[in-house]
Amino acid sequence: MNLIWRQALILLALASGIPPSAVAAPGDPPIRRYVAEAVATESGQSDDACLAMAVSLAFDADRIYIADAQDCAVKIFSKKGRFEAAIGRKGSGPGEFSFPSGVAVFGGRIFVADKFNHRVQVLEASGRYLRSFGVPFAPDKVFVLGADRILVTNNGTGRSGAEKLLHLFNAKGDLLREEMPAYFSGDPVFDAFRNMFLVNPGPGGDFFVVYRSRERSILHYGLDAVLLGRIPVDERYARKSLSLPAKGGPKEVEAFCWDSAYDRGRLYILAPAYTGEGDLGPGDQVFVFDGAGRLEARIDLPARVTRLAVDGGRIYAIDRASELRIFRVAP
Repeated sequence: MNLIWRQALILLALASGIPPSAVAAPGDPPIRRYVAEAVATESGQSDDACLAMAVSLAFDADRIYIADAQDCAVKIFSKKGRFEAAIGRKGSGPGEFSFPSGVAVFGGRIFVADKFNHRVQVLEASGRYLRSFGVPFAPDKVFVLGADRILVTNNGTGRSGAEKLLHLFNAKGDLLREEMPAYFSGDPVFDAFRNMFLVNPGPGGDFFVVYRSRERSILHYGLDAVLLGRIPVDERYARKSLSLPAKGGPKEVEAFCWDSAYDRGRLYILAPAYTGEGDLGPGDQVFVFDGAGRLEARIDLPARVTRLAVDGGRIYAIDRASELRIFRVAP
């Protein structure tokens, strides 16, 4: 593209409020734009329906499951937003949790990353305890890739570069494989930020890893946690710079995403947004990428959200007030 054409596009983007990096060059596929509409949730909620610290959500054909770390419970809603049940309480016994940080559903069962109890618990859909297995780290998220493959992640302690962040177990809790070494520079604040990542299960037991700041490519893993390849992300998707306090002075990092979801061959990335203090926080724009990393669409949400899951034309999300929101995506 010649310089005059590029400058004209940038001026047009600035006038319309679109980031210059999101402007398509001649020959680039167009980026479709959608506006999500809020869907009214069903009333009649109880006090148990309130979310104190919603940190993870999952869904099956009928329900939404939310891990509430502060209330030490998994809260269950219908897909219309009606509260149905709260499972668990604070403790270390069967069916009790200490900072549940991740939840997954598979085969009619609920899997919970019970962080400070250093274990993964398996419950029936009714909440009845079935079994658990311990892990030698504080688990962050749990994903069920298949009947005998459970993926558990951790954030890394920052003590060593030998730590792995992905851990694959079978249904009995036997460790099968560890992958993805933690970034380590000796600076715990900087390392913690660089090691933040998200996992999105795909079809057939494979999954995708998206670093929140570390790199611009998506890592594609197979059922047995073997790296299949890296998917470069479309250059039209803009990252945001952030200055972090670090040893030897501030370090500049580029934030890539706040949260992500996978649905029907598409990856949805929730972009971070600048706050009034110049920091970064959750945003209200979701960018949609195809399987090759090409940017296909942008979805504008009517509220900033911290977590999201996508199911067809619906987005289930947690907003900044820790409330469940449901959006319908329309052109």
